[in-house]
Amino acid sequence: MKEVDVEDYVMLEGSAGAGSATVAEGSERPRSWLPGALVFLAVAGISVLGFLSLQPSPPPPAPPVVSDAKGTSVRLTITNGCHDDDLWLANFAFQTPFFPQDMKVKAGVTHEFAIPNEGLAATRFWAKWGCDVTGSNCKIGQSGGPGESCPAAGCAPPVDSKFEATFGCMPGSPSCARNPSAPAETLGTTDWWDVSQVDGWTLPYKVELAGDCPMAPQTIDCSGLSLSACPADEDLGRSTGTTTLRLRDPDGSGKTVGCYSPCAKLTNSHWGQGGSFATDDVEARDFCCPTPPIEPGQCSLGPVVRTQFVAVVHKLCPNVYAYAYDDGMGLAQCPAGTRYDVTFYCPI
Repeated sequence: MKEVDVEDYVMLEGSAGAGSATVAEGSERPRSWLPGALVFLAVAGISVLGFLSLQPSPPPPAPPVVSDAKGTSVRLTITNGCHDDDLWLANFAFQTPFFPQDMKVKAGVTHEFAIPNEGLAATRFWAKWGCDVTGSNCKIGQSGGPGESCPAAGCAPPVDSKFEATFGCMPGSPSCARNPSAPAETLGTTDWWDVSQVDGWTLPYKVELAGDCPMAPQTIDCSGLSLSACPADEDLGRSTGTTTLRLRDPDGSGKTVGCYSPCAKLTNSHWGQGGSFATDDVEARDFCCPTPPIEPGQCSLGPVVRTQFVAVVHKLCPNVYAYAYDDGMGLAQCPAGTRYDVTFYCPI
């Protein structure tokens, strides 16, 4: 086991926290089944390769969560929606795992995350599947990052299905956390979050909101996002031609363990299955849409819009970004105090 090379992650800061697990009642249990760095903007929360214009913060309603004596509230839950298989949860907030890393969650069990009332910036949560007893050497999700290790074959391309958020300062909190990107400022009372497919996907998932958040859908249902739907013959332009977007297990079995986005396929060479172009190289720019040189209007009229990948995401995962400057939901905002109930399912 080798240490993670974190060059694909922004250098961030964090501290330790805790959560608790409870059995979910009546939870839905369906069948078992980046290119480069993801840049977080703590000023607005987080960013993806294409993000929405920032809008005025909505007025905070009475929060649906209850604060405890430690100054935290359960503002995020993650449920294992598999029939039988275990999942392991990985996380970080500004380069350091804020919660215990690689938490094992049994099928049908929900883990509750106690988020500081003062806010918590630039977090990422993702589920790992097919792991050993320590939550390592996973078939899916072993993509490295702060506090994570890589198997002998190296870290998987970071195409994981994930939930990302900057949790805002709770109304009534005696103090608000400092904004890591602007230390003279504090976090506001708005959560910024996203579940983009701009990088690709691994596990199906669903996000349900508890609380009054009129600026985002109450449910984002990507539970049908199957690996078998990943395009096997995508046209990525003259330089690359037609190629598969299916990420294969490096053990030689040929099993699909992830789906690249067109941009990720062209720019991430982990496991030797993708390209090594920069996002602004001529071979990749029309699929990655970095600005500059590609403006939003150019991207929306470019070849990425016509890819099979985008069509699949729009069909199986509505209201979610499939490429930079997509018209899906993208970066969303809710009043601090909203609870996010995330369910990850086994691969299908």
